Amino acid sequence: MIEAFLREAARICGGAHVVAGAAIEPRYLEPARYAPGRAAALLRPASTAELAQLLPLAGRHGLRLVPQGAHTGLVRAATPEDAARDVLLATERLREVFELDPLDRTLRVSAGYRLAEINERLAPHGLMLPIDLSADPSVGGMLAHNTGGTRMLRYGDVRANTLALTVVLAEGQVLRLGRGLQKGNAALPLQQLFIGSSGSLGVIAEATFKLARCPRQQAVALVAPSSVAAVMPLYQRLMDELGSLVSACEGISRPAFEAALACGGGERARWFGGELPEYALLIELSSELPAEQLDLQALLQRWLEAEFGERVADAVLGADAACWALRHHISEGLRARGKVVGFDVALPRRHFMAFRAAGRAWLAEEFAPAELADFGHLGDGGMHFNLVWPKGAPPLDEARLRAGVYALVRRFEGSFSAEHGIGPQLQASYRQLSEAALLDWSGRLQRLFDPAARLGLTDWGPAAQ
Repeated sequence: MIEAFLREAARICGGAHVVAGAAIEPRYLEPARYAPGRAAALLRPASTAELAQLLPLAGRHGLRLVPQGAHTGLVRAATPEDAARDVLLATERLREVFELDPLDRTLRVSAGYRLAEINERLAPHGLMLPIDLSADPSVGGMLAHNTGGTRMLRYGDVRANTLALTVVLAEGQVLRLGRGLQKGNAALPLQQLFIGSSGSLGVIAEATFKLARCPRQQAVALVAPSSVAAVMPLYQRLMDELGSLVSACEGISRPAFEAALACGGGERARWFGGELPEYALLIELSSELPAEQLDLQALLQRWLEAEFGERVADAVLGADAACWALRHHISEGLRARGKVVGFDVALPRRHFMAFRAAGRAWLAEEFAPAELADFGHLGDGGMHFNLVWPKGAPPLDEARLRAGVYALVRRFEGSFSAEHGIGPQLQASYRQLSEAALLDWSGRLQRLFDPAARLGLTDWGPAAQ
């Protein structure tokens, strides 16, 4: 069966771009986390037309296609599982279209382009796709998981910046959804169904994004609040007084701070004289205006001076690159300390710190060896509730750990997946934590687009009886 499929696929996209399972390069099978996957074959189409032929071909041969962009996801949604049935569909050669409209500030772009290249090509025009991540995902991957990032507070997630999609369905039909306009209510916005669907409804071939002007200046401060209780009042003051200028507000716990310092995050003495706070805020202001019209550094300094004492204990200014380097070294630093179990959660801001306190207390009681090292996007309610299970500790009951953390998330009215998606990693939790009606209608929708279950690794319906 697979031999006949490979011959037909090679006719469509060329023999050099069809690879049998044993010859697949490890990078296609090894995710950012977790063990490597297995696949029957790898396909690397170069056009929407080739996609439209490959999808129904796989269906006729009883194979499941697993779309994969840059393979930077964290829930195994792009890592194949079945060496006999799964065929990787790598989108890296989908680079047909890169059309910039500087007047409309839009970009029509194929799914294989990566975020870093897009912004490099936009920079000479003073424009950017305002998604900021430590990884370098593809267009298709960002859309499949509705990526947020560190500057979502200012610019929104990928969904908020998407005007149109071109999608190929399992039967090979090409859907062009939206016209790339800022306004358009002439049809149902079906493109919204595919954003965040993990490639389970169709394969995204291209997108039209709205773009933002590159900031002409930025100002960053790493702030030590006067206490943990002052964190949210300080955030509220920041948004009330400087809200339209705030592009990021990240939270960093002391253990996360320590991990970053141990892994290239800079000299300890540089930060607050070496006396690290229990919790710190990384605040960034940005503006399209030049400093001659609006001096952000001076504005941020004046604001912090006004907050000193009651809500701010200390602050580091004028070290913008170093502050962001510290933030981006956290994940690597945690991995060096032991087994990292990451929870990508979102919470109402009114419950953010209460959830954090309850989670710390619960872990201390139920999983005493664990070190909580939370950090993340406080400004938009996102938290990487990550913990380190030390080397040499007893075996970790991860299933019980996840059940307990997600019960707390539900208690505080949050989401158990803020921006990483579902995928096989969270499939069981999705079914356990979702209402029956939601599972039912999600399953109906998925079967409508993919009746034979030939696309992706995420099942949005209830478990089969």
